[in-house]
Amino acid sequence: MRPVKKSPWPQDNGGTKIYNPHSIAKTDLEQNLDYFCSYCEVYSSDLEVEHIISQDQDSTLVHNWNNFLLACGRCNGRDNKTNKPVNLTVTHFPHINNTYISFTYKEGGYVAVNPALSGKSLANATNMLDLVGLDKIPGNPKYPNLKPNDTRWRHRRTAWEWAKNLLVKFEAGDLTAQQIVDFAQQRGFFSVWFTVYRAHSSVKQLLIQTFAGTAQNCFDAANDYEPIFRNPQIVADPI
Repeated sequence: MRPVKKSPWPQDNGGTKIYNPHSIAKTDLEQNLDYFCSYCEVYSSDLEVEHIISQDQDSTLVHNWNNFLLACGRCNGRDNKTNKPVNLTVTHFPHINNTYISFTYKEGGYVAVNPALSGKSLANATNMLDLVGLDKIPGNPKYPNLKPNDTRWRHRRTAWEWAKNLLVKFEAGDLTAQQIVDFAQQRGFFSVWFTVYRAHSSVKQLLIQTFAGTAQNCFDAANDYEPIFRNPQIVADPI
């Protein structure tokens, strides 16, 4: 899951911009985070302004910029996040944590909690996985009644196949790093592309710089853009 950096609350006529209704925040969010779901990372022009803390949980945050992310209708749907209660201290979120470390991405559209995690980090990453159902994929016994219209895994698989096929051409010198990133932007799934091109720092650098809103401090430019802890001061869960 791509870690993102939220912009400060936009100003309007010298004051804090009021988002009433909350849906009018979409343009500002897209300028900040681009057209990608904050959770599954799909590219879409039909994203929703998603309340991190739901309206049911805290109505005082309904128009609060700091409580908004962009989400696709499936991640934010009734069978996934919707109005589930959220505790930010026990769940990894892309605007707070380095959620690229939280998960692993594999061929076939698979997403899983990073097996290298333990303790609170493991629990908090698992809570996010369950919150939006990122591991919903045919054959997963955890979801015996998986809805056929939940095709997020299929879009991830397609992005993986594109990334792998283009990797061959890139390593043969037939495509540039910029061309690879141009393809990636058209499909979304930052984490898929970053994983497939993990051995190519030129592509990783451009992915970080080109996908608007990516939290650049989550990657070590001095060490081949390897992901690093975002909250090292928090001993129990530095991610």
